[in-house]
Amino acid sequence: MNNKKKISITTCAVIALFFAGYKLFWNKSDDIILNGNVEVQDVNLAFRVSGRVNAIKIDEGDKVKCGDLLAFLDKDIFNAKLKFAKAQLNEASINLKNAEKNYKRDQGLFKNKSTSEKLYDASKTEYEVALAKLESAKATYEYMDIDLKDTDLKSPVDGVILTRNIEPGEMVSSGTVVFSIMPNTQTKIKIFASENVLSKIKYGDVVYVNIETMPEKKFVGHIGFISSEAEFTPKNIETKELRTSLMYRVRVIIDEPAPELKQGMPVTVSYKK
Repeated sequence: MNNKKKISITTCAVIALFFAGYKLFWNKSDDIILNGNVEVQDVNLAFRVSGRVNAIKIDEGDKVKCGDLLAFLDKDIFNAKLKFAKAQLNEASINLKNAEKNYKRDQGLFKNKSTSEKLYDASKTEYEVALAKLESAKATYEYMDIDLKDTDLKSPVDGVILTRNIEPGEMVSSGTVVFSIMPNTQTKIKIFASENVLSKIKYGDVVYVNIETMPEKKFVGHIGFISSEAEFTPKNIETKELRTSLMYRVRVIIDEPAPELKQGMPVTVSYKK
């Protein structure tokens, strides 16, 4: 065999090894399959005031926009309270005007030494009390006005109604959760990766998420966070061996809204489309 043939064979072998190594390198991440759980930050909604449910505008599964009216309470008692507060405010305003008028009159008389200091002080005190009562009446009116507005429950976010816990005619207490909304924000997947897997993944990598109930559907996401510190995995993760191993927390962010992915749902994350 001459030198040219030897060189040719050697070159072909090097090229073959290069492509084999290239393929092996780029296929490493294709074999990565990790298990995790969905993390969705649901928004729980409640009325700030107590009352009787008058009407409900939406149901479970409905899509809502920020500011949409979801439900409202009977407003009669709140309108009555606001009307009473307004009457008190008007009365306090009139009393202040009279007290101010008397105070200014007695102030002038006292300067001219036409009235006693005792009567002047009494007039001044009456004015200050009337002023305080007006401020109190204003605060009460504003509070009652806020209560009336809070009989309307509006969505604070764009999203999907997950649960509805009330019916028209029911009495609800302040703070009782009546709706749960999944906002149209990023759905996140929490997974744990060993050190050898960590060397094969990087921030921004495109991944695909599967759930058992919908094996034909893949949710596209990307690696959004890789912890720099190792930790023991939670007790509910996989096997005992895995739980007692030091792992690195990784977060996958789903690129599009995915209402099918529910809080805590187990999923499979892979690099294979």
